[in-house]
Amino acid sequence: MFQVDKISSKLYGLVGLRQPFNPTYAIIDANNLISRSGYFVTDNPFVKIEYLKETQDYKDISDAEFNEYLKRLQISSILNVCHNVFSRFDYLDRNLLYINAQNKVNQEVLQDGFVGYKIRVSNDNDIAFQIKRVLLDFDTVGDFKLMLFNTSKSEPIFEQDITIASKTQEEVLDWKIDNSDITYKGDYYLGYIKTGTTPVPFKRDYCNSDVMSSFSHLDIEKVQVTGHSTETLFDLTSEEGLSENIGINPDITVYEDLTDLIIQNEMLFARAVELEMTISVLREQANSLRSSGTERKSEQQTLRILAEIEGQSGEGVLSITGLRPLLTSQITNIVKEINKLRNGYMNESLKMITLS
Repeated sequence: MFQVDKISSKLYGLVGLRQPFNPTYAIIDANNLISRSGYFVTDNPFVKIEYLKETQDYKDISDAEFNEYLKRLQISSILNVCHNVFSRFDYLDRNLLYINAQNKVNQEVLQDGFVGYKIRVSNDNDIAFQIKRVLLDFDTVGDFKLMLFNTSKSEPIFEQDITIASKTQEEVLDWKIDNSDITYKGDYYLGYIKTGTTPVPFKRDYCNSDVMSSFSHLDIEKVQVTGHSTETLFDLTSEEGLSENIGINPDITVYEDLTDLIIQNEMLFARAVELEMTISVLREQANSLRSSGTERKSEQQTLRILAEIEGQSGEGVLSITGLRPLLTSQITNIVKEINKLRNGYMNESLKMITLS
């Protein structure tokens, strides 16, 4: 899988549109003119800004709205290509850290300082994890800040203020940790600063209630840093093991995430994105609701557009290699190149789905 929001943001501008010479339609903004790859959708002779503007369903669309529409077309094309290349959604593991019965009777005793979990990710590439939520098991009420650190920076990469008001609570976090941010590998620390006013957690002293689940590609252990009082990463040499319960039970999902691979190899996708966006633009022109004056597309023009998209062959007609067959070929090539990049990371190959 990949992070849609990050791919949309990072790959936008991979392809662009050229400004028309016609001053009446020279309305493309700076962002839509950008093409980091050198591919321009308007290099296709059937794609003209004049055509696209005049076949908009909303005839009074403003220039700003039109440019937003073009941006959406490009982002949609980017995501369509990525979904066609990466057709799997790879969950590797998911569980609560603690799954056994807990007898909520006795209170835990913790020393002041940082208490939490050390999370180490395997060295395999493209491994990500998500802390969707945490279950909270405290016997007293109060507030604290839950933080997630990475050893690459002193400030938390995620944080959330939590108010304990009952003996069992759920706090939704939706914290996603992949390889596309400034952190990469290293160790992660999930926890909080325990002080004299911090809520007191229950012990996990019933049967196997303190047995932690094991996760594919993750190694998790409890740690403490006695006396650490600031909301920054501590001196790693002061870390100690911890046997007591800290009241935090994270719900963790481990999955394969290809966001960083896509971002770092965006040029592999450029030609396919250009073809996908060109097809989208031509379909918009062919399916316009507007039908008068210069806005009307003749049946002959519509057939020409469809031939450009799907291709044309047969006795007595001009043979045309369509954009869609070219796109299918590009998708196949991308899959091959991505598999080369990932050779040795996985046993399975990526799967290609049929375009429709």
